[in-house]
Amino acid sequence: MLPVDQRKDWIKSRRNKRKSARGARLARQAFRLFLVMSLFTVGIFGFTYLPWSLNNSESEIVVKGNHFTDTEQIRKVIADALYTPVYKMNPKELEKKVEGLETINNAFVRRYAFPRPHVVVEVLEEQPWASVGLNPDLPTHAVVAETGRIIPVKKFPHVTSPKLKLYVASNFKMTPVDVKQWATWVTFIENQTKEPVLYVDMRKPFDVSVRTEQLALKIGIPDAALTQRLSRLTSILPTLQTYKDTLEYVDLALDNNIPLKICKKLEGKAAAGKAASDAKAKLNAALMPGEAASQAISNTSTPL
Repeated sequence: MLPVDQRKDWIKSRRNKRKSARGARLARQAFRLFLVMSLFTVGIFGFTYLPWSLNNSESEIVVKGNHFTDTEQIRKVIADALYTPVYKMNPKELEKKVEGLETINNAFVRRYAFPRPHVVVEVLEEQPWASVGLNPDLPTHAVVAETGRIIPVKKFPHVTSPKLKLYVASNFKMTPVDVKQWATWVTFIENQTKEPVLYVDMRKPFDVSVRTEQLALKIGIPDAALTQRLSRLTSILPTLQTYKDTLEYVDLALDNNIPLKICKKLEGKAAAGKAASDAKAKLNAALMPGEAASQAISNTSTPL
């Protein structure tokens, strides 16, 4: 055992060490409390006095991705975001408001607090596919987008109307599938005739017609067999050149033959009969094997 004096010194040193450790621990706790209180005070000051709200739509609402839609038009539909703290904004609600515009397909809204409060709106616009009109005598009043949405021209002020025109009824509607299918048919016709399609007249659903630069085509009902009917164009093009000055239209509505309508009267019955016979023979030679041999050719001066 230690002598009494040494044991007292050892006990005293242990007591001093415990006091020192306790003092250091209290100092650390006091520092942590001070740090927490400081952050809490700064946070309250920040939320109370810093400018968290948007005050200027032109500089604090940034719009990206719009080529046709006016920037101010997009800013206007989310103008109620002004004077609202960014942490209280609901980006999903703002996106729905922007997507409510006819020319916008999708919208994405992001909010930022630093280095200054602002909102970024990125949009994916509708892509015009064709111009829409009620009849050839009136200017086109709308465009149909690739998604099938019909958009008034006044809503698309900065877009050049597509050259392809659709003449439709007032209650006309399209789906994305319809647009894709018609785009395929239009391209198919253009590839065969080597001419751009000027318009598609859909005002009569059972008697649809197509016009290129040189040809008028009646394609009947746009059903599953239309692609096959259109594929016969290439084989009769040389024959059609013979009647390019008198041909009124080519009727592709039938599955087994291809009637032609001639708009200029031929002189004399013999001449008319001979021309009809020649046309039938040429068409029969041009058609693919297995198709009916009889082709209808009519002479009339009545325009289409």
